[in-house]
Amino acid sequence: MLQIPAFIDSHLHFLGLGYYDEIVNLNNALSIGEIYNLVENIDSEIVYGRGFNQENLIDQRMPTKNDFNKINKPLVLLRVCGHVAVVNQAMLDLMGFTKSTKQINGGSFNYDTGLFTERTLDYIYQALPKPTKEDIKRYAMKANRRLLENGITKIASDDFSTFNLPYELIVEAINEAYEENLIDVEITEQVNLPIDKLKDFINKGYVNKRFNNFRMGPLKILADGSLGGRTAALKKEYSDDSNNLGILTYTDIELYELVGLASKNDMDTVIHAIGDRACEQALKAIIKAQKKYPRKTPCNAIIHAQVTSKSQIDLMRKNNISAIVQPIFINTDIKIVNERLSERSKESYLFKTMYNNIQLGFSTDSPVETVNPFHNLYCAITRNSIDNPMYKPFNELERFSLEEALDAYTYNNLRFVYSNSLDDYIEIDQDIFKTDTSNIKDIIVLKTFKNNKLVYKREN
Repeated sequence: MLQIPAFIDSHLHFLGLGYYDEIVNLNNALSIGEIYNLVENIDSEIVYGRGFNQENLIDQRMPTKNDFNKINKPLVLLRVCGHVAVVNQAMLDLMGFTKSTKQINGGSFNYDTGLFTERTLDYIYQALPKPTKEDIKRYAMKANRRLLENGITKIASDDFSTFNLPYELIVEAINEAYEENLIDVEITEQVNLPIDKLKDFINKGYVNKRFNNFRMGPLKILADGSLGGRTAALKKEYSDDSNNLGILTYTDIELYELVGLASKNDMDTVIHAIGDRACEQALKAIIKAQKKYPRKTPCNAIIHAQVTSKSQIDLMRKNNISAIVQPIFINTDIKIVNERLSERSKESYLFKTMYNNIQLGFSTDSPVETVNPFHNLYCAITRNSIDNPMYKPFNELERFSLEEALDAYTYNNLRFVYSNSLDDYIEIDQDIFKTDTSNIKDIIVLKTFKNNKLVYKREN
């Protein structure tokens, strides 16, 4: 048994973590037929599942609407990354989509396959049943339990984009959950709002507002998609998909309008940018805003930064721009990164290089990946995959020492949750500093303490 500081996760989806506990889990599906079997008899108005990864399916292809048209109710299946979805014909009909429905910028849909990407996913979310305030509090309670049992007591979380609901209802529900003692974890909200709602948020005085253990944090922007879904925006086409450069969800002008508005109003910005083209666009917008609206201690950051070059990292260093990264992504992406990027894979997932040059914090992006911090630490330290141990370590020179990895998961993350003290702690079942590296992924949290109060104890 050993006592260590509690973990801080600097980017996840708190309500999503609780919500996805109640929908169909497709993470372990190994074929389209297996997915079908999991969803065909679900008793709900709209069948909703998440977690499939076409790379793990024996079919070796994306599911399409034709695979699920025999299900006579609307169906939505979200890829594990959350950036691609497939719907059946009944869902297309519910949404009012036809072959003549026009495309929009920043995303795409294919009527014939039922595949939707990026900003077109909003059409799907608008058609889903809206959760009530009590639903939201239940999701929050479930997520809180999951975090505490993994030794996490502070988080930065994107919640306003999880449901098609007014952001004020989300704020109200989470605050009521605190008042009713349903949650213990401190939340810094990564404010994911479109330009019109961001203006409303600012005008109503929500910027940097604190409600006890819940505070409003930086603006959160999605600049591109995912590598697994081939929607991350790259400078050069995908090695396994010619003529595909991925998707930029905003034009340069649109992106700067958001970042500039935030900076003008003393609000930081964190930008989801996985591909190098998205990272370049994000850095230009942040740097331009920092120069036009200089602030004493800005905390702007790139989230994910998987295909970020050394020259871009140097630009981040020169302009005091941080990174929030997920070593756990190696667990899944180790199977596809060389196919997607070929030689460029050698200059990807450069997390240790970032750690040596800029402020860098660890997160999991859960429920995209497991919220378990010991899995994340294992991937950072070994550069191995837990689920795919047959692969060689990925870019071994980017390995962290245990001390460095813990630093990125605790002290460095204080900056991203606007805190200044590691005052929470956990008890774990073995000495992480003495155990073999291979055992780190198997460490179990026995107790979690928040403000010296026991908030979680593992049952035997």
